Amino acid sequence: MTALITVIVGRLGISRMVAGAVIWAVIALAVLGAALGVYEFIKHKGADEVRARIEKDNQDAVYKGIDARMSLDECIDAGGVYDFGRQRCNAATLGPR
Repeated sequence: MTALITVIVGRLGISRMVAGAVIWAVIALAVLGAALGVYEFIKHKGADEVRARIEKDNQDAVYKGIDARMSLDECIDAGGVYDFGRQRCNAATLGPR
């Protein structure tokens, strides 16, 4: 560190105190940049994981909807009554209600 301060003082012709302050400012900026880079990496990685989970949940919901629709169609074709609350087919009623 002392050698670096001596080089900066010799090249720029500034006092040792100012050169030390410049070096500490550069070190602080480097550490801050590294911390910000790590933060952004973790944030985007987490966002990608959440996005993938949401897309999977959406696909599962689509497939469940398709299965329910086909079950509804099959229930009606068989003469049954589809119970949406229970998501299942009830047997056709016999006679008038």
